[in-house]
Amino acid sequence: MVDEMTLLVVPVFLGQGARLFPEAGPDLALDLVESRVGSKTIQVYRPAGRPQYAAA
Repeated sequence: MVDEMTLLVVPVFLGQGARLFPEAGPDLALDLVESRVGSKTIQVYRPAGRPQYAAA
């Protein structure tokens, strides 16, 4: 079980990278708790249950 997830994003362009999350598996809604921007971006998320999608 994950209580909180912190993503540290450093913008570097080197070609194709590895996926952060797998393509298969259940979707998870995340609430943004905190965001800091500078030479790198730090975002803190907490799980928020199942996501709600708009009707197509």
